[in-house]
Amino acid sequence: MELIFQEGSYLIKTLSTHEEMETAFRLRHEVFVDELKWVSASPDGMEKDGYDAFANALGVFDVDNRLVGHVRLIPAPMPFMIEKEFADLLPKDEPFRKLTNMAEATRICVKKECRTVTVNPSVTICHLLYKAIYQLCLKQDVRYLVAVSEKITYRYFKAYLPFKPLGVFLPFGDGVIAGVVSLDLRKFESFAMERKPEFFQWMANLPPLVPSQWLQHAPS
Repeated sequence: MELIFQEGSYLIKTLSTHEEMETAFRLRHEVFVDELKWVSASPDGMEKDGYDAFANALGVFDVDNRLVGHVRLIPAPMPFMIEKEFADLLPKDEPFRKLTNMAEATRICVKKECRTVTVNPSVTICHLLYKAIYQLCLKQDVRYLVAVSEKITYRYFKAYLPFKPLGVFLPFGDGVIAGVVSLDLRKFESFAMERKPEFFQWMANLPPLVPSQWLQHAPS
């Protein structure tokens, strides 16, 4: 299912071509292999796995057509990473309950030098990725979102997105503290409309797409 929108000089869209996916795999290798050490290195410099075959991949492209942010969304009933690779982060005394209207956000990453870049005074590349996740969930009738999050990221975004931990945060990879978190998107909407109305309006509305020659990934 296609999603495409523009925020300032950034284009956010579902990744559909072989070239776009290879660029995403290379960005993931930079983050999850070289930086976080969550995954073993690959000789071709691309981090990819079997989940990519059925996941929806999203990307953020800058004015130079660089992929600067990426996330993939795995819809139920397909296998989730938290059921296998991150199962140790789930509580042992309470089995994980996968719902039909649930999706898992995985491989959320932003190019290192772009993490402090702002689209406007209150929006970062990471915000754009969460907006893309929300918009794709709306298109696919997904209500519940699960993800593995670094503790520092969870603490920052819970003021905007009321994620709830499903277990405890534990050391994972190269000194990172991570845990499984969940979000009911209907509760997020109620929460945001009451406490962060401007943020919710931004999340819920897509500006009109204005194709530009320098946005090679936009439709002509």
